[in-house]
Amino acid sequence: MYFAPMNGIKLLVITCLAFLALETPVRAQLGLSWDLAKPEKFENRKLGYEKTYEKKYTLPRKFIQNTISHYNFFFNANEKVKEIIGSATEAHKDTFNRLLDYYPYTIEQTAARKIDLDSVIIRSSGGILLHDLRTNWVDNFYLIIGKAYLLRKDYDSALMTFNYINYEYAPKDKDGDRQIVGSNINDGNDNSVFSISTKEKRTLKAKLFERPPSRNESFIWMIRAYIEQEDFGSAAGMIQTLRNDPVFPKRLHAELDEMTGYLFYRQNIYDSAAHYVVKSMSLATGKNDKARREYLAGQLYAMGNNPGLANEYFAKSVKHTLDPVMDVYARLNSIRLRKGDDPKIIDENIADLLKMARKDAYQEYRDIIYFFAARMEMERNNADAAMPLLLKSVQYAGNNASQKNQSVLAIAEIAYNKKQFRQAASWYDSLNTADPTLPNPEEILTRKTNLNLLVEKLDIIQTEDSLQQVAAMAPGERDDYLKKILRRLRKEKGLKEEPSFGTGNTNPIAGNNEEKPINLFDSEKGEWYFYNSSIKSRGFTEFRNKWGNRPNIDGWRRASVISQYINAAPLRNQDVPVKTNTKKEITELTTEALMANLPLTKEALDISNDSIQSALLGAAKLYQYNFEDYERAIETWEQLLTRFPNGKNNEEALFNLYQCYTKTGQKDKAAGVKSRMNKDYPAGKLSALVNNPGQKPANETAEATRTYENIYNLFIEGKFEEALQQKTQADAKYGSSFWTPQLLYIEAIYHIKQRNDSLARPALENIISAYPNSPMKARAENLLDVLSRRKQIEDELTRLQVTRLPDDRVLIDTGTVVITKPPVTGNPPVVVTNPVKPVVTPPVVTNPTPPVTPPVTPPKSKYVYKNNPDGPHSAAIVLEKVDNIFTNEARNSFIIFNRSAGRVLSVNIQPVGNDHKILLIGGFNNVAEALDYVQRAKEKAPTEIIPWLDKAKYRFMVISPENLPLLKDAAMLADYQSFLQETYPGKF
Repeated sequence: MYFAPMNGIKLLVITCLAFLALETPVRAQLGLSWDLAKPEKFENRKLGYEKTYEKKYTLPRKFIQNTISHYNFFFNANEKVKEIIGSATEAHKDTFNRLLDYYPYTIEQTAARKIDLDSVIIRSSGGILLHDLRTNWVDNFYLIIGKAYLLRKDYDSALMTFNYINYEYAPKDKDGDRQIVGSNINDGNDNSVFSISTKEKRTLKAKLFERPPSRNESFIWMIRAYIEQEDFGSAAGMIQTLRNDPVFPKRLHAELDEMTGYLFYRQNIYDSAAHYVVKSMSLATGKNDKARREYLAGQLYAMGNNPGLANEYFAKSVKHTLDPVMDVYARLNSIRLRKGDDPKIIDENIADLLKMARKDAYQEYRDIIYFFAARMEMERNNADAAMPLLLKSVQYAGNNASQKNQSVLAIAEIAYNKKQFRQAASWYDSLNTADPTLPNPEEILTRKTNLNLLVEKLDIIQTEDSLQQVAAMAPGERDDYLKKILRRLRKEKGLKEEPSFGTGNTNPIAGNNEEKPINLFDSEKGEWYFYNSSIKSRGFTEFRNKWGNRPNIDGWRRASVISQYINAAPLRNQDVPVKTNTKKEITELTTEALMANLPLTKEALDISNDSIQSALLGAAKLYQYNFEDYERAIETWEQLLTRFPNGKNNEEALFNLYQCYTKTGQKDKAAGVKSRMNKDYPAGKLSALVNNPGQKPANETAEATRTYENIYNLFIEGKFEEALQQKTQADAKYGSSFWTPQLLYIEAIYHIKQRNDSLARPALENIISAYPNSPMKARAENLLDVLSRRKQIEDELTRLQVTRLPDDRVLIDTGTVVITKPPVTGNPPVVVTNPVKPVVTPPVVTNPTPPVTPPVTPPKSKYVYKNNPDGPHSAAIVLEKVDNIFTNEARNSFIIFNRSAGRVLSVNIQPVGNDHKILLIGGFNNVAEALDYVQRAKEKAPTEIIPWLDKAKYRFMVISPENLPLLKDAAMLADYQSFLQETYPGKF
């Protein structure tokens, strides 16, 4: 018989409730009806479980019912659960360079098979409902149902099912009454022991022909449900009780050890977790599963500072594994664990790794081996030795994209830490930022953007300096140099030399000057290119002439450029091509084309110097503000001032140089810069700021103000990537003096939403230190306090389902931040529910505002809206082009404002069209109360409620329930605003 999915689940619920109603009346709740109707199709049909007490349980009936329950229902449901776990295990990919997951699959992977797990529940429900309830398989069906709920992450339902098994199948006394769960048992010697388990039969017949009761097994799965919910106290209590229970069967001791290890694993108690992983080793389902458990034990022992046992289990993993990657990582970990104070031990370990890399058996894993060797060098702070090993790891990466990304990131970080910004920029560009294993992707993206901006400035400086050097040569020397450059360029393109240089009458790239391309198939001999040694030799020579000697690795062009940048000498002494990236594009290789980009006139030289000056200014700001490399910043500021003593940006350069000297503790030099500023710029605003550090510059430039206002709007509208990119460029151009606390605050909220707390903290700390008198300071302080306790708060929130927020709590929600006073007591934090659509029926208002005499009702207007001043109203704040993150933040700000005024008002979000949202604050008994609230909120909003939100982004209204559905788009909002202005003149 087939039941629709919902019907099957409903019938299961009916069965459970019927049991509780019939057999445990003391647990029934008042007001709960057990009379649940069947679907109409089955009204007059009795199911198998309904006939339980109508027929005798004869031997034939027992045989038939047990056989069908077993093979038609239990077997298939159990096999489906095994298949789901097996499929998740096959799909799960272990990452051996970090701690393995405890199980070879994740709950998220099994939960993705929700439809299949629902079918398990339905089939098990059918096994219960369609058969006599006296069969031997009912408890087994409930256990399967509980497992299915757990595997689809429905932990509460799983625990309810396991608790039902615990109660319904508890041991019974001679009179048939259940013994109280957790009873004292007399062992015959007048010594009572505490037990919660069911005693199992140990006879040979029972072992061969009877399935053990599922109640004891349900305890194991109950422990796992507690652990998955992070209810570690309940799990530990259950484990301890079962471990001391003399009745608990020995067949489940290994499962209990496995759960004990899982409990310690989830609490990061690695040595204890490893101990119980070893004790549960007998549960391994095969050779590779055993090797995985041994590898995990080795990792846990290593993290628990027990290298001896770690090495032992890594060696066992090598012996048993069928996975070559696990084999390699186990060997590598064994080598890494041989540590000591003597540096020779590390040298020996690295030598063993390199010897391993040379063996043919490990050819496919050289990238991993070299990476491990590099990590050992980095652990002893030897970055110079680690770099070539990382380069080899990249060279041999092959198809292992994840490992290649790790190696590239390590190279980039080494270059960045060594202040080799050109090289770092190149390697950060090579990163695959879509790799999910990449740590802190937002921070990497920010660093990458900053480095690219810096390299752009350095390229301009290098190019313009090179062009000016060539332009300053004597005419004859310059011609010879350009001819040499031209020969190299033509050779790189595989072209013959020009018959005569400087004529400019022929295009050497086209026509008869081109060499005949190589024919891959010799028409005379009929040989293929790779079989013709002369043609093959010619191709090799041309490649080498064009590209030089290149290693057989990916990215050699980039590596070549990096090497050229790092080792570049002055252009006059080097035979390298002139860079032309900021000049006219060369379309033909002639001396005239190269000459066109040289600054040979005064006008061209002035343009070139302006480019250098602007690039030096931008590079110095990037060093100072983005990289906090004050030594490089000082060097660049001094270079700017030396090369351009009368430059247009010298006051700003001196001001920033003063800040850098102050930061690095060079007080004498800082005093000298201050004296120079007072002499050269006595009336300058930056000079005034140096003389009075606490004073903000009186007037900021209009350009900077407009730039940051645009960035602010991009943030508010949710265009975060564009906003971050423009902010980075603006910070490099204008420095920190133009930042506003509002901009820093909304940037911090964005980073918190992205869970990048390390980027949010500096912005909040900047508000506190730089803007002590701003209303944003208190918010920033509260937000920092929340971030310091974020993990604790979120852990507690996941275990609670409370909807009321006490007055003294702080909460981080997924999409926003609620800030209130820090807690005084140890009360647990609570969940703020997500915004919902407004409820038309207004809630009760405590401490209502004294009623104000309502305005006189105006005559009927031309609008479609109704005016009912005596009916319920809501205050409304219309937000225009505000992202959901900041909409939620605004909502929470009004919740806090209402609570501080002693009022309990609902605050909900109503979207209108694509660009507008309405915060509905209700409910008020009439329009007068709503108008009074709006008046007070309008006064407080810019300074107390939402000081971080620009006034142009919101406006206040009042609205009644009958008018709300009429607001469909922006045009209707504008029309309604006109209606309000006409109806209540002077109020809006």
